[in-house]
Amino acid sequence: IVYVPANYSASQAVPLLFNFHGYTSNATQQMWYGDFRPIADTAGFIIVHPEGTVDASGNTHFNVGWGGSSVDDVSFTSALIDELAASYSLDQNRIYSTGMSNGGFMSFKLACELSDRIAAIGSVTGSMTLGSINSCNPTHPVPVMQIHGTADATVDYNGTVFSEPISSVLDFWANFNNCD
Repeated sequence: IVYVPANYSASQAVPLLFNFHGYTSNATQQMWYGDFRPIADTAGFIIVHPEGTVDASGNTHFNVGWGGSSVDDVSFTSALIDELAASYSLDQNRIYSTGMSNGGFMSFKLACELSDRIAAIGSVTGSMTLGSINSCNPTHPVPVMQIHGTADATVDYNGTVFSEPISSVLDFWANFNNCD
């Protein structure tokens, strides 16, 4: 789902925000749940709410490295940027990603693997997959914002068998971005 603010003009390049849904959710639910449309109308940016594919369990998801999915959502996102840039005047230096849970994981994956196109990310109750810190090799600094409760029962703040502890994730990005 693409949302273009009413004041959009092709004569001015505008930022793009990806807003990824969580595991088992969908693009429409995320559009309403994490509703940036009123902000886009005043700040002048385009929002895209991608729809995840269905995994072997029948649930919508983005492939962040767990669950056995073979979908290449990083290449999908890069191709989607290209397609949107062909239709709209985008500021290629101001492409951002946010997401809830699995969508937060996806945002971190994009920060690692598509840092040449993603300017910054915000994750809500997402993390990085277990071990992905060791293979994360961004080509330039990517500012990160993490919103996460310490009592989260779905994506444990202290890490799980599928996710890094939030403190480790934030330490990685602070060190990589030279923010210590």
